[in-house]
Amino acid sequence: MRPSRRSRKLRSDCGASCASDEYSRRDRLVVLIRVAAFPAAVLVLVLALVSAGCRSTPIREIRGARHYAEGTRALEASEPARAVEELERAAALVPEASEIQNHLGLAYWAGGRPERARLAFERALELDCGNDAARVNLANLRRSIRLSAKVGLDDGTFGKAGVRDPGSAADRDGGGQDGGR
Repeated sequence: MRPSRRSRKLRSDCGASCASDEYSRRDRLVVLIRVAAFPAAVLVLVLALVSAGCRSTPIREIRGARHYAEGTRALEASEPARAVEELERAAALVPEASEIQNHLGLAYWAGGRPERARLAFERALELDCGNDAARVNLANLRRSIRLSAKVGLDDGTFGKAGVRDPGSAADRDGGGQDGGR
């Protein structure tokens, strides 16, 4: 077998100081390790840096999922303020999740913030045009806003003409139909 250029170079580098074949092999091995170690170290460093960025993504998604679950539980428990807080955290951690945006829209709507709800539903549809729940929620919100404009409610909730919604701001402030008595 004909020696490669590299092995010829190693042999010539050894020169007169290489008295025996054993020393020559050891010396060649050390040089090969040193030559191979540098690109390998660079490769390991590059892979470590790249994977470090990737490693945080699953952690963010797990944390986002926890906040999403907490926000959904708060929404089901009729706690819109807590739901908004948790779902906003989830949306910050996983901004590309359409489901989180949809539930955030529901939380805003339940909290009396229909404009923010509309934006969240629209964002959910931007992220996933096949999100039927967000599409239905946006349509219902728009219908609710139109109805509330007709009957004079300012908080985006459903109501009947001439009858105040029992949870409306006027009733909480004592300004209901009974004149605040």
